[in-house]
Amino acid sequence: MRITAAELAVIVSGKLFGDKDVVLTGVNELLVAKEDEVSFLENLKYFSEALKSKSGVIFVADDMDVSQFTNKNIIKVPNPKYAYGIILSIVEKEMLNLEKRSIHFSASIANNVKLGMDVCIGQNVVIKSGTEIGDSTKIFPNVYIGNSVKIGIDCLIYPNVFIGDYTVIGDRVIVQAGVVIGGDGFGFTVTDERKIQKIPQIGKVEIGNDVELGANTTVDRATVGVTKIGDGTKIDNLVQIGHNVKIGKNCIIVSQVGISGSTHLGNNVTVGGQTGLVGHLKIGNDVMIAAQSGVTRSIKDFEKVGGNPIAPIKQSIKIRVLMRKLPEIYRDLKRIKSFGR
Repeated sequence: MRITAAELAVIVSGKLFGDKDVVLTGVNELLVAKEDEVSFLENLKYFSEALKSKSGVIFVADDMDVSQFTNKNIIKVPNPKYAYGIILSIVEKEMLNLEKRSIHFSASIANNVKLGMDVCIGQNVVIKSGTEIGDSTKIFPNVYIGNSVKIGIDCLIYPNVFIGDYTVIGDRVIVQAGVVIGGDGFGFTVTDERKIQKIPQIGKVEIGNDVELGANTTVDRATVGVTKIGDGTKIDNLVQIGHNVKIGKNCIIVSQVGISGSTHLGNNVTVGGQTGLVGHLKIGNDVMIAAQSGVTRSIKDFEKVGGNPIAPIKQSIKIRVLMRKLPEIYRDLKRIKSFGR
C-alpha cells in the first residue's frame, strides 16, 4: 500500500484534518505506529495513547473534538473501526496477491476438476472428481476437497481443512485452518439389544457468500438434505454445528458454541461464547443470546436472553446477582430458623 492521506480520506469517505500529502504505506496499533502507518481510535480509554501516537493518520469518530490532536493528521469517519477494516482489507489483498496463480507439483487433482482463473493451489492439496473452484480462490497446503464440491470466487481455504463430498461454498468465503466441513453428523440410535447403531449421514453442507468459519470449527453434513449457513454469517473458532442445522444471514456465532442437530437460527442472530443449544429448536430473527447460556426452548424474534436455563436477559442478570448473595441469604435464613426453636 502506498497512498496519500487525501486518497485515504476518499477511500473511507472521511474528512481529513492535517497534511493531505503525507504518504501511508501500512497499518499498526496506536503506540507502535510509525509516521507512514495508519491507526484508529474507537474506545476513549485509549485517548491518551492516541495523543502520544506517531501514526501518520488516525481515524476518529465524526463527533470527536480534534483540537487536542496538535501536529497530527486526523480523518473523521462515522465508524473508525470500520474505516480501519477497509484499509486492512487493502493491505491483506496486496499480501495475498503476492501468490499468483500456481499449482504445486505435489497437489493431487482429478482429471475432471474445473479450475477458474488465477486459482492458487498449495502443497499436498487433494481435489477429488467433479469439483469446481471459482476464479482467484486460494487453497493453502494440506487441504482435502471431496467429490463434486463447488467453491465460488475469491475464497480463502487455509491449511489442513477438510471439505466433504457435495459441499457447496459461495463467493468470498474464508475458511480458517483446521475446519471440517461435511464430516458425519452425530447420528445414532439404540437397538432393542441395547447396541448403539450408526445412522448413515448422506446429506451435504451449503455455505453462502461472504461467510467466515473460524479455526477448528466443524460443520456436520446433513443426515439427508442439507446443513446450511446463510450469507454474511461469521463463525468464530471451535464452534460445533450439528447435522441439518440451518443458520440464517448475517449471524454471529462466538467461540465454543455448540448447536445440536436440526436447530434453525433466523437472520441477524448473535450467540455468545460457550453457549449450548439443544436440537430441533427454532430461534427467531434478531435474537441475542448471552455467553454461557443453555438454550432448551425456541426463541421468538427480537428476544434477548441469557442464563442456564435461559430467561429474559434482565431477569437472568437479576438471578446471577442473587446467586452471589446466596451464602448471605442462607446465613440469614438459618438465623431466622434458630429464633423459632
